Amino acid sequence: MSEKKRKKETELKTEQVEPQEENNGSETSANHKGETEISEERSELEAAKLEWEKEKEELLDRIMRKQADLDNLRRISKMEQAEAREYALFNFLNKLLPVLDNIERALASARSAKELPASYIQGLEMILKQLEQILENEGVSVIEAEGTTFDPHCHHAVMEVESGKQESGIVAEELQKGYRHRQRILRPSMVKVCK
Repeated sequence: MSEKKRKKETELKTEQVEPQEENNGSETSANHKGETEISEERSELEAAKLEWEKEKEELLDRIMRKQADLDNLRRISKMEQAEAREYALFNFLNKLLPVLDNIERALASARSAKELPASYIQGLEMILKQLEQILENEGVSVIEAEGTTFDPHCHHAVMEVESGKQESGIVAEELQKGYRHRQRILRPSMVKVCK
């Protein structure tokens, strides 16, 4: 009986060992299959990561281009607004010049009238000074004419006169003041030029 027991125990041990050996072989192939699947998943993840990086770069490039377009649009808009303001101011100042001329004429007439009170003349002088100050603050200046060389950009010649004292092409007399707004001519000076 003891031999029978030994045989049974040996058989049991071998049976237990054999399935373990079978399991080891299947575990190795399973491990090998698992590693292959993991490496395939890693390569897929890396490919997806590269694709995402590429897409990210494209999106960042698009965003930067849109930002540049927006900045350009803002800059152009500011320039157009400044030009529109400048144009409107130029037209407004041009419309004020006849008012300035009329005040100057009224002051000259008031000074020549003997029966007009001095306070009227002082009032007209104050109005004229105030208007000239406002125009000066906005960048308006008087164009120098009399005694200068004739410049067709700044002067409008309405007649030529003989003058023995001055050279040819010199402005002999200013008939109407000319004005400049910064670099642009609001109104050219109306002048007589020496022949």
